[in-house]
Amino acid sequence: MPVSLNEPDDLTLINLERVAVKGEKIRFGETAIRTISASNKAFLEYVSARPNEFIYGTTSDYGPNAKNRINDKERQRLKKIGVPFLGLSFGDENLPESAVRSMVFAILGLFLRGGSAVSPKTARALAKRLDGPMPKIPAGGLTSPGEILPLFYLLRAFPELVDEPLCASSGNTAFCSVGLAGIDAITTQRRLTLAQKVFALSFEAIQAPLEHIDPALKPLWNDPYEAVAIDNLSHCLKGPLINRRPFQAPVSYRILPRILGQALRASERLYRCSEESLQSMVSNPMFFTTGIGSKVETISTGGYHNARIPQALDGVSMSWVDLAELARRHIIKLHKGPVSKLPDRLVRLGDHYRAGRTTSYLEFVPADFVDQMRRLSEPTLLLAAEAGASEQDDINANGYIACRNQRQVAYLFDRIMAVLGGVASHALDIQDRRAPLELANFVAEIRKYFPPVTKKRIIGNSAARLAHRMSDAIDNGNSVMTETIADRV
Repeated sequence: MPVSLNEPDDLTLINLERVAVKGEKIRFGETAIRTISASNKAFLEYVSARPNEFIYGTTSDYGPNAKNRINDKERQRLKKIGVPFLGLSFGDENLPESAVRSMVFAILGLFLRGGSAVSPKTARALAKRLDGPMPKIPAGGLTSPGEILPLFYLLRAFPELVDEPLCASSGNTAFCSVGLAGIDAITTQRRLTLAQKVFALSFEAIQAPLEHIDPALKPLWNDPYEAVAIDNLSHCLKGPLINRRPFQAPVSYRILPRILGQALRASERLYRCSEESLQSMVSNPMFFTTGIGSKVETISTGGYHNARIPQALDGVSMSWVDLAELARRHIIKLHKGPVSKLPDRLVRLGDHYRAGRTTSYLEFVPADFVDQMRRLSEPTLLLAAEAGASEQDDINANGYIACRNQRQVAYLFDRIMAVLGGVASHALDIQDRRAPLELANFVAEIRKYFPPVTKKRIIGNSAARLAHRMSDAIDNGNSVMTETIADRV
């Protein structure tokens, strides 16, 4: 059954995933169509009664020509000319199909509220577009004021957005950053679930004392997200207390629940911000009908610039970097026998590391990834330079940059999780130890792609296969790797 849109509350990330990632159809319900129809009718009456009033894009031209008034005849002439740009962006690969579908979903959210004043015919036509393939949009060169560069590709592919006889806006909104951030919010939750399992496995491999995640710490720390991290790690490590080290583990293990807690906080902030943004899509201009605003009017806004999403995404990116650094320290410490109390360099009993039947020296690999992550996780500030040769468009929307950078940081983080997961699994194997029951299926999945090292092989290939599998599980769900842990905020 198609996803049905009737009220802003239907604009959830669950529905976004159904439409954008799983490819389900979407339709406006009767309630939504009544809202859209009433707004469109009221807007037509409003414009008819005020032919000389300045209404951006309706009684005026667009962009650099916004100061020029136009009449109905000139408006029709400009519509026949069509969109001036067929496509300007280039570089990198095309955006994935799910990303473009998420953008269209966000525009439907704008239509649903009625403030864009499009006709029901246009709203239905755009929703039906999601029954088929999406246009190809380059992933490079999209940053622009009001997200107009990606919008040009949709306007060319979906002429109904341009052919609308008269409306306040048919897409001049933060559709790109809101749509992409919504998908990122979903994958961030899955990535954190996987990360907590990997860290729990490392915790078990080094046999860190469970006092580091003692529930008694929760009221002392007084942080609900750090409390959830304690509960999740404790759940993963349930089992008999056998031969745990009698003294404290390195700092990177002791502070783990605190760093994970802040990552959980950043994840929750992004999820909430993305969903609230979907439910409050604003365009330029915005039409207020009776009952929506204080009076019937059309106003120009900067609502297409979402200032919340970049900061929320930056917080997630920084959490990946912090967790990656902890993971790198875990990988190193697991290979240091005097610290881990495991066989030095994780060599099997009676063996030598030069025989190649160990994960030794794999600890060097993550340094390159962490360095890239640090560079990509710099704050996504407003760009200092003028956006373009325009009297109007002088500030770029920075949401797409934040989405792009967070995604790149996240995929690099998956590589580090693959190394730590493979190393911790190998550490258990050389001691003939089983994983805790709650992690047994997770470890079995790891070993399908990164088996414990029993003979010389190209270990980097194993880590790459596992990283790819982790990323795929995060992007698509339905995997033991991303199955929800018992406790969540």
